[in-house]
Amino acid sequence: MSLDGFVVRNLVFELNNTIIESKIDKIYQPENDEIILHLRASSKNLQLLLSANSTYPRINITSGKYLNPTVPPSFCMFLRKHLTGGIIKKIQQINMDRVIMIEVASKNELRSETTRRIYIEIMGKHSNIILTDEKNLVLDCIKRISLSISSKRQVYPGIKYKMPNFDKKNNLLNINENQIRLLLNHFNQGVRIGKFLIGSFYGVSPLLSREVCFLSGIDDSDSIGTLNDIKVSKLIETLMALKCSMSQYSFKPMIFINPKSKEYMEFYCFDLKHLPQMERISYKSINEILDLFYLEKSKFISYKQKTSELRKRVVSLIDKYEKKLGYLKIELINAEIREQYKLFGDLILANMHKIANKDTELIAFDYLASEEIKIELDPSLNASKNAQKYYKKYNKLKNSEKYLKKQLKITQESLNYLRNILFSLEEAIELAVVDEIKEELYKSGYIKKSTQKKKPEKSKPLRIVTKDDFEIYIGKNNEQNDFLSFVIATKNDIWLHAKGVPGSHVIIRSDNREIPDAVLEEAAAYAAYYSRNRGSEKVEVDYTLKQNLKKPKNAKPGLVIFNENYSLVIEPKKPDLS
Repeated sequence: MSLDGFVVRNLVFELNNTIIESKIDKIYQPENDEIILHLRASSKNLQLLLSANSTYPRINITSGKYLNPTVPPSFCMFLRKHLTGGIIKKIQQINMDRVIMIEVASKNELRSETTRRIYIEIMGKHSNIILTDEKNLVLDCIKRISLSISSKRQVYPGIKYKMPNFDKKNNLLNINENQIRLLLNHFNQGVRIGKFLIGSFYGVSPLLSREVCFLSGIDDSDSIGTLNDIKVSKLIETLMALKCSMSQYSFKPMIFINPKSKEYMEFYCFDLKHLPQMERISYKSINEILDLFYLEKSKFISYKQKTSELRKRVVSLIDKYEKKLGYLKIELINAEIREQYKLFGDLILANMHKIANKDTELIAFDYLASEEIKIELDPSLNASKNAQKYYKKYNKLKNSEKYLKKQLKITQESLNYLRNILFSLEEAIELAVVDEIKEELYKSGYIKKSTQKKKPEKSKPLRIVTKDDFEIYIGKNNEQNDFLSFVIATKNDIWLHAKGVPGSHVIIRSDNREIPDAVLEEAAAYAAYYSRNRGSEKVEVDYTLKQNLKKPKNAKPGLVIFNENYSLVIEPKKPDLS
């Protein structure tokens, strides 16, 4: 967890220097568990986000644009009644942990001066936003917790507000070296160091405990009892340095990025040395980092929720066609043994003199296999009709083989197409792209027409310009893949695609110039990244001139064929889209 008590200290420090004495101008509740306070501070307007989201709880100044419901929820109306026009007088962190108290000087209905307190508890699924009076009597909260929900701690109007039931821990800012040494001596010696740090000090997250252990030259999985005097001294030295840094408000907010995928992985209020493989970007403000990091995460979750129904439908279709493919393969195997039924008919006719009425079997000699075989007979039929029965089975299977092979090909193509659609859905980050995929599925006959009357907004392929001024285009779905390959690309452009797996069509525009190897490799790395094999260290990528591409008649969107191509094996790379 990045947002721990030490990051909260940085956050509260910034808020105290930014929004103290600001006026609460407007209050909105864009989501069930989020509040936006519009503040007027030092002749500028700010938005303060308070979130009790169970996945991404937080508080920070935000520049995001939020859609508000036409009818404000009751909690929002209640906050407006008590806080609108109020002045923020105090912001305080409780117990060096993830609880923040904002004190607001306001006026009641009689226009008398009064004090209101907002408690923001950043506690995962137990997160909450609570409004109290100056005596800490709960006026209301965004999540009411009754006795039927929790026997440990209740939060609802009329009850006295009590802090979350913190385990008995220590505030690192109020402890000295000897006290830390005593803690180590009296703690269960079999407990690992990481667990000791989390269990002994307020606000220490697993992320911070790993950093402390790394700086101390200790493995966080080592137990306390295995530490020698040198390692104990180094651990205490590291904790005292951390205490000094926090006491002096020495912060260096930083975000940590996966250098390969460019995905935001962690953030913290200072550099984390135990993440040497990560790229780092420094920021002046932890508020800026929180806004950037969580806004993207929240958008991603919201997007996934909005597209989950279509993804489930495609997964269901894939399952259906996989079952159909298995059934057809079994039927084809049965069809391919039809020669045996012809043999049975031939042998029955050749041995009619041996068959008596109501016989149930015939033992005949197969001269081709040089062995005797047993043939089942229908006792209600004579020998000639038994032979005809086997000839009918033979002819039926002979006729069905062509049909089965045709259906097998169609089903396999549908399965490949749907797998490619699923890949496009998983890769899509724009609703416009998803709308295009939905429309494509309708046109292909896989789903029913949407009741949506509004024409979906058109998305655009990714466009990257290399340092050599070559344009590289990357399709986001099958419609874009076809558009790039057969409309945008000219005959001398290069087409690339990861070999044998769902992925994007990638085009290098040549503009009648010779394309350097470096540009070809760059585009191939992008084709590898935008494919199902992205997680592999190396991916084989096919490439050819656009003039070698063909679209089979009645082929599904995104399908192309080619007879002449080259391939290279390359490491996937995400393009820099900044």
